[in-house]
Amino acid sequence: MTGAAVGRPERPVTTANPSLEKLAEWLRAQRRAAGLTHRELAGRSAHAFSDTTFSRATTGTRIPRLPVVEAYARACGASVKHARSLWRAARYAEHRQRDPRAGVPRPDRVYDRDALIHALQQLYYKAGAMPMDEMEHRAGDHGELPHSTVRRMLAGKSMLDLQQLFAFLRVCDVTGGEWEQWRLAWLRAWRRCEVLRAAERLNRTLRASAHDHPGPHGHARPAEAPRRPARAPRPYPPVALAMPLFQPTAPALARSR
Repeated sequence: MTGAAVGRPERPVTTANPSLEKLAEWLRAQRRAAGLTHRELAGRSAHAFSDTTFSRATTGTRIPRLPVVEAYARACGASVKHARSLWRAARYAEHRQRDPRAGVPRPDRVYDRDALIHALQQLYYKAGAMPMDEMEHRAGDHGELPHSTVRRMLAGKSMLDLQQLFAFLRVCDVTGGEWEQWRLAWLRAWRRCEVLRAAERLNRTLRASAHDHPGPHGHARPAEAPRRPARAPRPYPPVALAMPLFQPTAPALARSR
């Protein structure tokens, strides 16, 4: 361990956010274990961030940006994944100080568009509420998750499509085991939207039909759903009456599917 790394003692971390204190203390511990100065950390990060930026990341005065935390951990040879989870916890704790009732609803309780959007909004905050252009960058370079799409969803103006949902879950570090529940939640919300759209199309058709066919006094005739003429049931052929009913077995059912 170099003398510069342990020379001047650092000031105690002072923050009202226990999760931020945990993040700052963990980063400090990784630097001490690696025996590095902040200047050496900057060199190891190819000077993506300055030594001053790395020094401020562990003061506890504010939550550092996620790329800074990741670069700090990487330069120390520490777990970037763990650093990211500590950062998310600090950001979410800060959000819950402003909104104590915040919490991510269970995806199996999501049945419509508004509920899905609300659940994803809460998931966004739990994942640290990183800038939307940063989310787009982490999702990939092929437009998997445009920041404008995320912005509209967070504003409650639109739903993500299914592939965008998967990109969103990946960026939010949702484990693969939970993806199926979110996929089913999305399907329920999408089907509900389709039902509502179909009902609205039918209402427009009925209103237009009533307007085009006025009643005897010039008033619009109430629109009625078209009716099929009743038909007498067809008689069974004599040979069918003599044959036993077919009861499909389990393999037959499987083949029919």
